[in-house]
Amino acid sequence: MFTRRAVVLVALALAACAPREPEVAVIGRFTVQQFSTLRWVEGTWRGRLPDGGAFYERYRVVDDSTIAMQSFADSTLTVTSDSGRIALRDGTIADEGGAARWGATRVDSTGVEFAPMTGATNGFTWTKDRGDRWTATLIWTDKDGRLRTVVYPMERIAP
Repeated sequence: MFTRRAVVLVALALAACAPREPEVAVIGRFTVQQFSTLRWVEGTWRGRLPDGGAFYERYRVVDDSTIAMQSFADSTLTVTSDSGRIALRDGTIADEGGAARWGATRVDSTGVEFAPMTGATNGFTWTKDRGDRWTATLIWTDKDGRLRTVVYPMERIAP
């Protein structure tokens, strides 16, 4: 009896220590009503870089299934440096910019999570804070297999 129990315990311990495949994010299915909960991101925002620098983004609700995004070179907001969109198409909410595409895995009252779909290796989360603030958190695995994150506080500078 003791030997059988010991074998089972050792087998369970070895299984717990075995290398695991990385979890694959499941892109969610969403409705227009769920997409509308992202309206809080509408406006012009200053993001803070870890080194203290700033970047600028504007999000504009185009219709009930599309939010346009512009990045700006500086605080004058005159030169667009990048653009993209967050769109609900066929039940999928995707953030699309250039050749990269991320799909929403979660949308709720606290924010939204995106996982890479094509042309991207990182995921990110937008978390609503109180007032005119939110946080963007980028998540990726570095070349050594370590999980990395960078947090960008966002502050509204215009509606």
